Formats: sequence, C-alpha cells, structure tokens
Amino acid sequence: MKDIFIGNQRIIILQGIEKNITLSNEMAQRLLRVYGHTLPLEKVNAICLWLEQRGLVTIERLDETLLTMRLTKHGQEVALGFAREDGVDLPVED
Repeated sequence: MKDIFIGNQRIIILQGIEKNITLSNEMAQRLLRVYGHTLPLEKVNAICLWLEQRGLVTIERLDETLLTMRLTKHGQEVALGFAREDGVDLPVED
C-alpha cells in the first residue's frame, strides 16, 4: 500500500530545517511526532536520505546514528512554497 503521508512528512522536515537552520534526524523525529507522525528513527533516516538524493538537503553524519541536515537553495524554495518537488506536499500552514 502506498504511504499517503510521506509527502506531508517530507515538507514538515523541510520546513523544520528552514525555521531552525539545521535539524538532526532525532529532532526531525520529534517534530514529526508533533504533527501526528510517530515514526521509528530508521524511517526518519530514510526520509532524510531521500531529501538528500533529490538535492533538497545536505547531510553531515556526526556519528553512526546522528546526522544533521541543511537546506539547499532548492530545498529552501520548496519549504517556502516557491518551487515544487514531486513527492513533497505543499507547505504546511502554521
């Protein structure tokens, strides 16, 4: 079955980075929980890697389990709603 929430999860992470400059995978997991998405860290990491593969974020691996993300210019445009990316929902209203 197709995950109908994945696009929403991706934009939430992008917007979280946009508001905070950087975001770790663990903080992304907590942010998603605030929006009702309770995910294991492994799934959050998969989302983060997907965002990196699409050129929306850069990832710095701090150790085996902790990574931090920064937006690329395109990622910032998507987070703010100025650009679209297949697989990412429109920005979430505050």
